[in-house]
Amino acid sequence: MAEDEVVATEESKATEQTEPQESPEQAKPQAETEEGTEQSGYEPFTIPDGFVMDDTQLSEVKDFAKEFNLDQSQAQKMVDKHFDIISKNNDSVQSAQESRLKEWASQAMADKEFGGADLSENMAGARKAMNSFSQPAVDTGGKAILHPDGPLKGQQMSEVEVLMNESGWGNHPAMIRVFHRIHQAMSEDHFVQGDMKPREQKKTAAKTMYPDMK
Repeated sequence: MAEDEVVATEESKATEQTEPQESPEQAKPQAETEEGTEQSGYEPFTIPDGFVMDDTQLSEVKDFAKEFNLDQSQAQKMVDKHFDIISKNNDSVQSAQESRLKEWASQAMADKEFGGADLSENMAGARKAMNSFSQPAVDTGGKAILHPDGPLKGQQMSEVEVLMNESGWGNHPAMIRVFHRIHQAMSEDHFVQGDMKPREQKKTAAKTMYPDMK
């Protein structure tokens, strides 16, 4: 029995020696690598010209990429796809707006009230009426905003003109009709009785008693 116990003990020792053992030094680099991966961020993403990504959006993109374990290349592809979708959507919206403006312009040219052969003259009158009730347009620096092209190129625009141009509503027949009618009303020859009265000076007691006294 004693010899059997000795043999079993020796075999047990041999088995322990042949099993691979990880030392603390060997396990430490792996732990540092995992921790470094968790704490590491992403390099700055490439943003297409004409677009911006603020800090909040950037943080959301990084959190999303980290959640799905995307590497730098995969995260960049996701960013590229995001801006590609936005660009296509913007192009679609712009195309629809341009089509709408062309449709309004066609309707204005054919309008029975102000369109046709007298369109240019009526448009000029409508613009004159519109500008009569608006302030000259200036930018944030106080510099005059000028017409970029057309027959009025170089002339200062009014605030309403800028608003109409930016929104596209300056092409809408309903807007043109309103200012056309205002111009017609302003151009009619008629007399408007005012309510202004001559200023009366208060008479002194002496003038009341002696009105001819100078």
